[in-house]
Amino acid sequence: MSEVVKRADTTPAVVADYFEKYGQAASGRKFVGDLLKFGEDGIYVAGQENREIKRNTQMVAYMTSLRCGWVCWEDGHKADEVMGLVGEGFVPPKRSTLDRTDKSLWGEFDGGEPRDPWQFSNDIVLFDPKDKKFYTFATSSRGGLGALGELCKAYGQRLRQHPGEWPIVSLEAGSYLHRIRSRGRIWVPLLHDVGWVAAKDQPAIEGAEPQQIEQAPDLPGF
Repeated sequence: MSEVVKRADTTPAVVADYFEKYGQAASGRKFVGDLLKFGEDGIYVAGQENREIKRNTQMVAYMTSLRCGWVCWEDGHKADEVMGLVGEGFVPPKRSTLDRTDKSLWGEFDGGEPRDPWQFSNDIVLFDPKDKKFYTFATSSRGGLGALGELCKAYGQRLRQHPGEWPIVSLEAGSYLHRIRSRGRIWVPLLHDVGWVAAKDQPAIEGAEPQQIEQAPDLPGF
């Protein structure tokens, strides 16, 4: 399935130019740097070896890399995706417009319940200025989506007065007791913004031009 992308007509030319270059650099790649995940045990892990990334580690969030959409999983492997850049005005399609709608063909999950192979997902590129490494934080959990949603709200508010800045986020975690007691404590990621840096001063993603965001793009509506 080809990637479906809708672009906002009012996106400034300078921002659109960056998105095009980023897209050319990122196309065909599963993710940038090491894949960063948040586990059910409340621990962040990265890379194929699942090495632990300590809580309170601070990273720069490359907001122009934020993608949303759907990822299809089969036998634990990504089979397809319909993802696009939030900053380009991408609007995810409705689940009903995608394939694999026959629930009798879905795998089982949690007590025999069928699990939809299409999962709504977000991913974003992060940069650790201490170890000089890129990470892609990917999530489809309610807690992960909520953490990125809160980050987007903070960024949107900042963007209107301070265009060209990206947040420094601290990798933290919170928890709550599930209403079904047998499921115990549920851990959720928290991405607290603890500072802001100039986007143009951050290292470019490999293969892409340095980020030059001179004015704020119009924020797309959903």
